[in-house]
Amino acid sequence: MDTSLQRNENNFDFLRLLAASAVVVGHSFWLSGNAELEPVRQILGYADIADIAVNLFFVMSGYLIAASWLNSRNVIDFLGKRALRIFPALIVSTLVTVTLVGSLATRLPLGEYLQSPQTLGYLSNMVLLTQFQLPGVFVDNLFPNTVNGSVWTLPYEVAMYSILMLLGLCRLFNRTVVLAGLALLLLIHFVLIPELGIQSQVLYKGTRLGIFFFSGGALYLYRKQVRWNWKIAAVLLAASLVSAGHERWMLVHTLTLPYLAIYLAHLRIPALVKAGKYGDFSYGVYIFSFPAQQLIIFWQPQLALSTFMVLSLVVSLTLAWFSWHLIEAPALALKRYLPRTANAQLPLKAH
Repeated sequence: MDTSLQRNENNFDFLRLLAASAVVVGHSFWLSGNAELEPVRQILGYADIADIAVNLFFVMSGYLIAASWLNSRNVIDFLGKRALRIFPALIVSTLVTVTLVGSLATRLPLGEYLQSPQTLGYLSNMVLLTQFQLPGVFVDNLFPNTVNGSVWTLPYEVAMYSILMLLGLCRLFNRTVVLAGLALLLLIHFVLIPELGIQSQVLYKGTRLGIFFFSGGALYLYRKQVRWNWKIAAVLLAASLVSAGHERWMLVHTLTLPYLAIYLAHLRIPALVKAGKYGDFSYGVYIFSFPAQQLIIFWQPQLALSTFMVLSLVVSLTLAWFSWHLIEAPALALKRYLPRTANAQLPLKAH
């Protein structure tokens, strides 16, 4: 199977948009007060479609960021590309949430809202210091006091970038180290945390997302050695489906999703390859959808679930279209100003 990363030769844009849309759908159940109806959670009992979508995001991110590191001209080139992808839209999303969404939805007088230290504190989301609440905003919603629940993953994402970069700078980003790190993450997540009764959500979420991210990275390093075969994919998919509802499903999911994601990303499906023809809307959907959904429920708390879901997708995709064309694409165009001189230390070839 061809593992090209040329945008017109793979399905990553489609899969990212699918995952972002799945997050919107998953959040629709929670934000409308219908969490008990979420079908994946009904089967698994402890995860939902949004969780699976986030896991998919991290697999693809690990694969693509590994490629980015190994193909960057120097460290500034690598960091600059990552910063231009994440921060411009995040900054605008945070500002729009504070000024527009907060002003429309707060129960406080506008002056009191704007002068509240909590309002100023919410701006820390622009630098990945996650805050979920704004004063008086969405306090009576069916999922109260959370303005943008999606942003919790971004600090973990950037942490993964940083770990990968540090491994690379220390000449340790190679197959042996990545596999050893994956084994350690699996041990911590599936053995030590439950056996020791560790309650740290940071550790639990960090190891979970780290497993998917570095699984993607490992698949990039081994992409020419792995057998990309529909029969293998079918067996892994069957294993995941058959184990659904079993207490060990999460372990099976962890071991099967990375291969399935990268296999599907490189299938030659012309209709899917064209998904990014008009832009990569996945990030915009992800960071703008939650406050938009909360605002819809704030205004229309009695909306039928199906109506709310469709409206959420339409609004989120519309916002993402504007985000891509007005913020993200212009920001990414600035990559041409990044240093072009190759660093002898970079890329550090995997072995």
